[in-house]
Amino acid sequence: MLKNFPNQLTLFRIGVVPVLLVLFPLPFVGVKIFCAILFAIASFTDWLDGFIARTYQAESPLGALLDPIADKLLMTCAIVLLTAADRMWPWMAGLFLCREMAVSGLRLVALQQKAPLEVSLLGKWKTLVLDMGIFGLLLDRPVWGFPMREAGMCLCWIALVLSVYSGWLYFVSFFRSFDWHHPKV
Repeated sequence: MLKNFPNQLTLFRIGVVPVLLVLFPLPFVGVKIFCAILFAIASFTDWLDGFIARTYQAESPLGALLDPIADKLLMTCAIVLLTAADRMWPWMAGLFLCREMAVSGLRLVALQQKAPLEVSLLGKWKTLVLDMGIFGLLLDRPVWGFPMREAGMCLCWIALVLSVYSGWLYFVSFFRSFDWHHPKV
């Protein structure tokens, strides 16, 4: 199953996490730029592995298990690094992380009830906007005169609104679909 290319992309995303954790705190501009680019590449593989798996019928149970784990690890790692570097407010980081844990927990309960929650389009947009915002904050310097840090912070604000709203929609969807009188066992 690990020979499956989408799974290899997912494992690459997981492998990026310790690299970022070790390198990003180093006080070298070139290393920080490398980390930002590495994060962007890893984020892109989230879309790419899903596209390849669906297009070439290469979906696997391992991929279905590892993909959301890889996404959460990468995003959590980046948010922790940004917070430690004073590039993201702790309360904002906390909201992002709490939302991810809450939705992941909700998905587990829904799966146990044999009513899995599909990823919403709004959730996908949240991920895209947040990944772009994180990239800008990791880069933290203008590129060809474009203020990446400021753009990153604006994107993180938009992602925060999308995050809270899409999280709320997941909970509404779950509670509407759950039979409270006859739960599935």
